[in-house]
Amino acid sequence: MTSEQALSISLGLQGPCVIARLTGDFDFGSAAEVRDRVTKALDLTQPPMLVIDMQAVSVCDSSGLSVLVYLHKAVTASGGRLLLAGLNGRCKHLFAITALDKFFDIRTTAELAIAELNEPPAFPE
Repeated sequence: MTSEQALSISLGLQGPCVIARLTGDFDFGSAAEVRDRVTKALDLTQPPMLVIDMQAVSVCDSSGLSVLVYLHKAVTASGGRLLLAGLNGRCKHLFAITALDKFFDIRTTAELAIAELNEPPAFPE
């Protein structure tokens, strides 16, 4: 027996990074809202720099994965970067069996991801 936990989305800006913190079930019922709200937030920075913190995601299904791929394509097409952070055991396993752990840049914590995207770009000497 599973219990559903409604997804909450917290959006913020830290330096040039949009931070999306997801809590609950990232599934068919919440995927469209995540896509729409995060896509609108990407207009806050150019090029878009996005960290999606999934530390508190209890369930992620194919709809959630589809939204993450969509956001990755949107961000990279605009010259930006997307980092996922805090994948827990169930989500980490899902990413491994779908090989999406090879597609996405994943960091252990949102703080590490934010710090990486806030670093000024290195210029060759």
